[in-house]
Amino acid sequence: MPPRRAIDRHEREQAEGFAEHSVGSSVGCRVEMFPLPFPLMSAAQIVREQVAATPVRGFVAAAEIPGSRHAVECELSRLAAAGELVRARKGLYWKGPKTRVGMPFPHPGEVAIEVAGIGAGPAELSAAHLLGLTSQVPAVEVIAVPGRTPAPVRGARFVSRSIDRRILGLRPAEIAIIEVLRAGPQAVEVEWAEVGAVVERLVSAGEVRVELVAEQVRNEHHIDTRERWVEIVDAARITA
Repeated sequence: MPPRRAIDRHEREQAEGFAEHSVGSSVGCRVEMFPLPFPLMSAAQIVREQVAATPVRGFVAAAEIPGSRHAVECELSRLAAAGELVRARKGLYWKGPKTRVGMPFPHPGEVAIEVAGIGAGPAELSAAHLLGLTSQVPAVEVIAVPGRTPAPVRGARFVSRSIDRRILGLRPAEIAIIEVLRAGPQAVEVEWAEVGAVVERLVSAGEVRVELVAEQVRNEHHIDTRERWVEIVDAARITA
């Protein structure tokens, strides 16, 4: 039977809501004691629940998981080693589809948009490709970022745009429309009128909120962007 002092210590830690975490043989990982929002729930359990709740092709950020950062990172690393996740960059993991040859790496554009955050989306050729307006595949994904650009992502390039896009919470497809309008007819391989048809289909599918796109276009400093928006809205008879 353990000494009474050891039993008292264990009961005291339970009462204070501390949990024990260990990741076995993971390099650099050790047993840690730390406060958690739910008593006796380890960092490993919290991480596994977060990963399980993340949809396929979704990202898991270590900074967004409660608990010791070290313990969270250790468990995410363990899951990556087990083929349950792919490490996209420091502190960021991707839950991709499982295949017979393992989990593929995320597309650079997906990683870049996740890193850039709300209001980011494809620009230049990347925008036209996302909307199906060109068959060309960009060698490097160009991502428009509201405000300051983040640290580089391999296979992607960031360009800075108005912070209003983040305030409005614009989606990648909505950003792509604005960026195609900014780039103009030379950015697409189809007739310019087809841009309006694509926008109309996306609005009907609920993927694009035309009122928010219209609001952002009105705030754009690029004059041609505003004029081209009016042109395609009128041609496609879109109610903005």
